[in-house]
Amino acid sequence: MKQLDRRQFLGMAAAGSAVALASAAVPMSGILTWTGERALTFRAVAGLPKHPLPVYASFVVEGAVNLDRGTGTVTKSLFAGAPEAMSTILFPGTVRSIRVTGVQRSGDTVKIAGVVVGQPTLGPREKGIVSIVINQAEKTAHADFLGTAVRLRVQ
Repeated sequence: MKQLDRRQFLGMAAAGSAVALASAAVPMSGILTWTGERALTFRAVAGLPKHPLPVYASFVVEGAVNLDRGTGTVTKSLFAGAPEAMSTILFPGTVRSIRVTGVQRSGDTVKIAGVVVGQPTLGPREKGIVSIVINQAEKTAHADFLGTAVRLRVQ
């Protein structure tokens, strides 16, 4: 796993895009719900950058997935402020909409596969194919942020 230093983080976060302006408002409450056997709604958050640097941004992955059909949508975003003091201000160019293409469920773990919508907006280290793993028992999620693996806390 490649480490992300502060300079790289700021450089990637500053790579602005109008995508952030077009994004929808994000609900502030945390969610991890099995809405019956067929659907999962979730919200997971991680502070960035990682220790020993001070956390001043929140990486948020949230979505709704139909477990039977293997469909749904997921959004990855970067907000200003640490998770406990997160604002509604998005870092420009960091919003990614993902169309879910497959879901594998094994016990409390759900593995979501998807494709980024609007791939021309991807950075040089980003991939258009996305994998997100959610563990309900541990209340964790694993996703990547600009090519770097991140462990998130499911709220």
